[in-house]
Amino acid sequence: MIKKVFIFSMLVILSACSDSGSKKGISGSDNDLFSEFMLNGKIINIDNSLFSVPSPHQIAKILSEENVGYDNQLLNLASNIRNYTNSYKKALNLGVYGADLGYTNQYNNTQDAITYFSVIKGLSQNLDLTNAFKKETFERIEKNISNQDSLIYLITNSFQDIDIFLKTNGQEHIGVLILTGGWIESMYILSKFALRYKSNQELTMRLCENKKALSNLIKIISQFSERNKIYETLIEKFIELEIAFQQVDINYFYEHTETLTDEKLTKVYTKTEIEISNEVLIELVETIETIRNFVIS
Repeated sequence: MIKKVFIFSMLVILSACSDSGSKKGISGSDNDLFSEFMLNGKIINIDNSLFSVPSPHQIAKILSEENVGYDNQLLNLASNIRNYTNSYKKALNLGVYGADLGYTNQYNNTQDAITYFSVIKGLSQNLDLTNAFKKETFERIEKNISNQDSLIYLITNSFQDIDIFLKTNGQEHIGVLILTGGWIESMYILSKFALRYKSNQELTMRLCENKKALSNLIKIISQFSERNKIYETLIEKFIELEIAFQQVDINYFYEHTETLTDEKLTKVYTKTEIEISNEVLIELVETIETIRNFVIS
């Protein structure tokens, strides 16, 4: 079996603050499930365990930077909203449509952005989340729909409002479904482009990096497995994907550390080596698509 090897350098920035400062930072991130998730990936604290999940915005930005083009055929049909009749499917697909909106926004496709914003607004109302938004939020988003930077800012703040509302009302499990829907939709779009452009090592590498994120997501969803059958089903399907990911070899190599005293930062430079065959890549893409089809059905 022929293996493809991808090697790149990655910069990890760690806070060099005091212990009390670090604890404050963790607490702050726990109160902000979606704003950090949408922009930079999320550090989630559940039962004193920290999990990280990449954001749909990150993935959409990678696709844009790799100049792979825009393909709205990969997005969940706006008309599918009528198929989501229970709160669990509505929450999953609020995440899906949120990822789709981030993708359209990254490519400055105003017409599709208007469509998906309208769908998100409708699902939010169906989930009784309208009270989560500040009065002027929807109006401001509508006015800035063609402004990429402003729209990203407004959307991330909207998801932050949703997170606070859900936590306050004891519905954090719904927030987890929104996060899950956003992740699987982003993986679906990324995987399709990774298969379409096999020679693009960056896309395949970014797909394989989510091997760890998937394990984290399974742990997060497991916290709510007794609440509804849908959580158990998601775990079962994600375990199938995890088994496929086990065929991807990822090795991390430490290079050096640089401490910036004045900035209170420590920069850790590492090198990552990823090995994957074409057969495994196809299996990943197909498994992701199966899960995504379940989510949007």
